[in-house]
Amino acid sequence: MRHARRRRRRGVGFAVGALVAAAVFVRLTDPVCASPGPQRGRAYFYEAKAPGNCSLPGHPMLFASVSTAEYAGSAACGGYLDVTGPTGTVRVLVVDRCPACGPGDLDLSAEAFVSIAHKSDGSAAITYRQVRDPEPGRRLAFRVKPGSTAHWGAVQVLDHGNRLKHVRVRSGAHWRDLRRGPDNYWLFPPGPGPGPYTMRVSDVFGGQATVTGVRLRPGATQRFGERLYGTPPPKVRTITTPSDKPSPEMPEIC
Repeated sequence: MRHARRRRRRGVGFAVGALVAAAVFVRLTDPVCASPGPQRGRAYFYEAKAPGNCSLPGHPMLFASVSTAEYAGSAACGGYLDVTGPTGTVRVLVVDRCPACGPGDLDLSAEAFVSIAHKSDGSAAITYRQVRDPEPGRRLAFRVKPGSTAHWGAVQVLDHGNRLKHVRVRSGAHWRDLRRGPDNYWLFPPGPGPGPYTMRVSDVFGGQATVTGVRLRPGATQRFGERLYGTPPPKVRTITTPSDKPSPEMPEIC
């Protein structure tokens, strides 16, 4: 059995000028456009095939398990990581918790591991980062937990791409927060009723979608047309004439 390595942390002192510069940078940087920086750790070859702690159905061959700290009670579930090792980079879906992993360490599926290192190595030094708006921006799906009733229930959000921050249900004129469990299901407030439900989903980057018509169908996957991000822009009809000149290229803005 692997044991998590202990990592030493060194304190870093900051001068007053550096603190002021950092504060100015934070004010000038749009937090919605910021992405988490890369992390360093170690990846291990992992051959598990069964669904992990995230309870995700039919996850792909390229997946990962994260440390208990990064799992954060299932907050990491359904998000994507770009992992770089000695021989390449691979994008993986987070589906499980790795109790033996230390901070920054990952268990990678067999197919993912051989994309970044040699199988015979068994483990490899890596860097990885959380992916923002992974392609494609899929349409949201919901799965009501088996055993749910009009008096007690939980729901899982599928194909959200970015890590989730909030899931809410409409109750009259108000929105009520659902509480996320360690199995990646969101627990309804007491007495959710027979439905159908109107749900509002928010991700950690500010994406948001409202879905109506989620029915009390335990165990069934219900897919809708809404996305958290990547909604195709509306088609606009344009008319050109010989006198039209191409517009100058504008710098790309986040």
